[in-house]
Amino acid sequence: MRITDITMTEPLYVDLPLQGDSRGSSSGPRTFTFLKVRTDEGITGIYPMSPSPDIDAFVLDVFKPLIVGEDPFEVEKIWEKVYWTHYGSVRRGAPMRALSHIDIAIWDIIAKACNQPIHRLLGGHRSKVPAYGSGIDLPLSLDELLKQDRMYVDMGFRMVKMKIGQRDKSEDLRRIKAVRDTFGYDIDIAVDGNNMYGVTTAINMAKKMERYEIYWFEEPILLDNVEGIVKLAKSTSIPIAGYELENTKYGFKELIARGAIGVCQADATICGGITEWKKIAALAECYGVPMAPHGTYQQIHVPLTAAVPNGLIVEYGYVTWEGVAKLLKDPIVPKDGMMECKTVPGNGIEISEEAIKKYSSKPAKMGSSVMNPRYQWPPYA
Repeated sequence: MRITDITMTEPLYVDLPLQGDSRGSSSGPRTFTFLKVRTDEGITGIYPMSPSPDIDAFVLDVFKPLIVGEDPFEVEKIWEKVYWTHYGSVRRGAPMRALSHIDIAIWDIIAKACNQPIHRLLGGHRSKVPAYGSGIDLPLSLDELLKQDRMYVDMGFRMVKMKIGQRDKSEDLRRIKAVRDTFGYDIDIAVDGNNMYGVTTAINMAKKMERYEIYWFEEPILLDNVEGIVKLAKSTSIPIAGYELENTKYGFKELIARGAIGVCQADATICGGITEWKKIAALAECYGVPMAPHGTYQQIHVPLTAAVPNGLIVEYGYVTWEGVAKLLKDPIVPKDGMMECKTVPGNGIEISEEAIKKYSSKPAKMGSSVMNPRYQWPPYA
């Protein structure tokens, strides 16, 4: 079998409601497309993505010539070929995301050719995993936040995650207290700072949040300040979770080995694809660190989490995942707080023909993102 082509479908446009974190807010139509890796045996690997000019260019113009003609079963060879050919640029950012997307699609090919669902091909530790309700919810009023979390609890989730990171730290604490008071201690609460705290502020916030028994403090400090993350981790009983923006096993090795994180949130769509994610999971297992991948591309992260012994939980964000799910035929859906792997060969991603008809027209006005002066930025205070 040989890879013959790499293409992207025409864009689809899905309107998403207001959402935001400590960096800013966004709302309105968002663009999605599907990456397709084709083979000479008629098997096509698929990955859903949010296109961007820089990622698209690396996929189609830079990496595609290196990959066409290769055997998809030699996925390690392909990964290394791309990585080392463009070592100077591929280590972070758009190039690594492009490689991640291609790698995921190649694993879809492998699983389809083996007639196996991806979670079984990768180890099959179990067939379903717990999920938590995640909100990109900093712009929501307190009443809206509680309504969102009530929806998650009613769906059977035993854990919710909320965004924090306002300049008024007392407002963040008020919101945390309100969620805890509303749902009691039978529901776990995690918080996400999106890299926006300085070390001193993060330590002070952690001390104040400990009384609410926070399940994890996600990405509190700028990823590049590993020394600061380690200092925070040693100062609090709250586990530090992260880091969705980190790349490759090399980046996660420092975070894990130095004790910076107690929960690993490697995202296969960012860190280097499935090829690299499974190595990060093995590294984390050596240190007793569980995997809780960032991101709401459930068709990817549910089977990955189910495949490994240290898979802890997956993220379910109603706003983001429902936007993607509208484009898929038979998407993974939560049931009683759990998400079950698809049993069809591959990653289970199939484009809905009805969605192509419904969402192919570009809106007159696209979505926009804005910074909010109420939020914690820049991340040095």
